Formats: sequence, C-alpha cells, structure tokens
Amino acid sequence: MPQNTHHKLKHTEFWTYKTVFLADQISKFTRSIARETADLNLSQWRVLAAVAEKPGGTAADIASITPMDKTIVSRAVHSLITLGLIEKSTDTRDKRCTTLHATKNGNGVYEKIANKITAALQPSITKDAKTEQFLDLLNDFIERMDNTK
Repeated sequence: MPQNTHHKLKHTEFWTYKTVFLADQISKFTRSIARETADLNLSQWRVLAAVAEKPGGTAADIASITPMDKTIVSRAVHSLITLGLIEKSTDTRDKRCTTLHATKNGNGVYEKIANKITAALQPSITKDAKTEQFLDLLNDFIERMDNTK
C-alpha cells in the first residue's frame, strides 16, 4: 500500500500567512494614524498617497498600483475631492480622461500622515544585510506572483 506523502500545512508557521498577518497589522496601524491625523479611512489614505507621490495619474492607475478594487478607488477619489484634498483635471493628451492631483491642503495632509508612519516604522528597519535580503526576497515573491497572473 502506498504511503501517504501529503503534509499538513501549519498555516501559522507558513511564510505566506506571516506575510499576510504582518500586512494586516501594518494596515491597521496606518489606518489608525490616518484616522487620528486627518479623519481618513485606509482607502482614502492609499488614494491620497498614490496621488501625492505620483501626480497626474488616473483612477485606473491608482487601482493598478494599490490593493483596491476600482469601485473603492472611485469612492475614495470622490470623497477626497469633496474634502478638498485632491482635484481632477482634464488630461491634456486625452480629453476623455481626467487626471488627479493633490491640492496644497492634500499635500500637507499627506506629509503629516507619511511623516508619522515613517517615524513609527522606520526605526524598526535597520540597513543591514538581513534587511536587504528580506527586501530582495519580498520583491522576488512579488515578481513571481505577478508572473503567475
């Protein structure tokens, strides 16, 4: 009789679980800073950060670089426009498209939140061989996952 060679997956010890768990912790932490600093939810923060860091993109561009559905991005864009943190303008190359830019107030809010997040998380990251190796592995896994789509 053939011996069963299947192994049980211990999800709490599996690296993918740990990665998702860490990402969730960072999201909760980020959400709390965005909420206490500017009364923004996590989706609004992600959109504001994407627009502030790369002005002139479209909502579709934001959806492609953030882990959010187009509908969630659209709602966040609308709310951020209402709050006066971002604005739309017609794309000079394609009049059918609108591009997004942070307002002066939006850039200020972005800077406050980004500085608080950086101040809290940066000290936990040291520039050493282990950190560089960890970042290289993360980038490698991200690339592999992108290639499986």
